[in-house]
Amino acid sequence: MNETEAARRDRLRAETMARRREILAGLEATEGSKAITLIHRKEPWADEDDHITVEDSEFVLMQIRHTPPGRPIDLILHTPGGLALASEMIALALKGHAARVRVIVPFYAMSGGTLIALAADEVLMEPYSILGPVDPQIAGMPATALLRVVQQKPLHAIDDKTLILADTARLAVQGVKAFVGWLLADRMPAAKAAEVADLLTGGYITHDTPLTMAVAQNLGLNVRPGIPPAVYDLFSTCAFGVCKRPCLAQYDGPGVAPEAPTHRPSWE
Repeated sequence: MNETEAARRDRLRAETMARRREILAGLEATEGSKAITLIHRKEPWADEDDHITVEDSEFVLMQIRHTPPGRPIDLILHTPGGLALASEMIALALKGHAARVRVIVPFYAMSGGTLIALAADEVLMEPYSILGPVDPQIAGMPATALLRVVQQKPLHAIDDKTLILADTARLAVQGVKAFVGWLLADRMPAAKAAEVADLLTGGYITHDTPLTMAVAQNLGLNVRPGIPPAVYDLFSTCAFGVCKRPCLAQYDGPGVAPEAPTHRPSWE
């Protein structure tokens, strides 16, 4: 990339970020809230899009921490998912905010994005917006599928690595199910919260199954239409080129399984 191209990208980035600050300031003035964004879309000056990372959680946590306890938060969320730890950290921070927390999903918030949305007091969606299951993925494979392997095959026919991954999968499913149940505990009756947590984490549907606004409402989640127009103005500043489909993305690299389950599960 020559110097002229670098300068063009720097100028485009500065102009785009200024426009975004203007849009968010207008949204905050209209809604009386602190507007925070977690949008994974290809930037006009970049070559690739992204997913939820620990760096994302650090940025969002700082934004939440600097929001006065009495000021509502609007989190604009658009992501195919990402690292489990990062999603958990953001969900915990939103859950602990004293004022009203609203998550706005104009298009999709899959996997770890859905986990974050479950921490909100209210979720705004369109009829065609989607959430998704939050069942953990271990080494690029559904955790519940790994558990079924060790249940259906004789022990002598299973290699050690698969057994180790299956044990990690068992712990991951238990952990995320408990976490989802805790997020929902004060939103619905305990039995209903347990039922929803089991549905979203139990591997009954594929990881890329779309859960529309109507489905989310039928599950008892506090979801309604009414996305502010400024949110779409914000998305007009993003590049709409090639973007990851919100489904099973690679976590450990194409076709590469980890030597040992030393990483956190991914809900990518």
